[in-house]
Amino acid sequence: MSEQDLRDCMKQAVWDEPPLDFDPDSFMARAEQLTKRRRALMSVGVATALIIATVATVPAMWVASRDKGVDTAHGVTATSTVPTSVSFPWPPNDEPRKNHTYEQDQPYLESMWINILSPALQRQGADPTSIGVWSPTYQPNGYERDSSVSDVLFGTVSYVGPSGPAVLTTTLAGVGAWEPAPDKFCAIRKAADTTCNATRRPDGSMVVAMEFAGPKSASNGYHLGYRSVHHYRRDGSVVGMESRSNFSGDVAAGNFAIPLTFDQLTDLATNESIALPR
Repeated sequence: MSEQDLRDCMKQAVWDEPPLDFDPDSFMARAEQLTKRRRALMSVGVATALIIATVATVPAMWVASRDKGVDTAHGVTATSTVPTSVSFPWPPNDEPRKNHTYEQDQPYLESMWINILSPALQRQGADPTSIGVWSPTYQPNGYERDSSVSDVLFGTVSYVGPSGPAVLTTTLAGVGAWEPAPDKFCAIRKAADTTCNATRRPDGSMVVAMEFAGPKSASNGYHLGYRSVHHYRRDGSVVGMESRSNFSGDVAAGNFAIPLTFDQLTDLATNESIALPR
């Protein structure tokens, strides 16, 4: 074996042994120092990443909340208000009025009652066996433009609903027959203890919702409360639905809650299949 081979063997035998001046305490202290430094560097890296993520996220959250109407400063949702009284040109067109007679329209009206109006009333909770006869007539009611044309159909029907005996009053006005505009109608009908609002629907038509608080005693009798919805349609016609309890006998013996809600009356009044024949 040569001298170089002996040197190589010696190096392999002692290459991983500690040096002669090796101090275990110093070695452990240095290891702990390196470990703490590594942890500190990792903490700084994580914190930096979180800051970057927050900076990138906050503008996006603000834009999204602004689009959705969220007030992030106060933790509430902002809502937009719609005017309760809206100007509405009335009538919307100059289409001529059409004269009607009940005898001529009777087949159409009976079909509308059997297939549309009566089922719609039943969906609002009316007992089918309690629904009376709907016998509408063309008659002036004070809101038509003039009485020279017979084109305002007025009728009532009694029934028993969830709140007891009730009456539904229906008004069907032909194109151009109804005189007061939606905002004017509120001014005409509004009185003490009465609320009235005119609102525009998405299709451009108008709905006038009115309620008279009751029951109220009066010098000439006892007035029950009522709730009504009139739908001003884009073609210039009007359909009105009015709900009240059906009083009979002693005032103290009945349930005087107004039977139909505004939503239920609106569902009836805005049904496009409920209209006068054209």
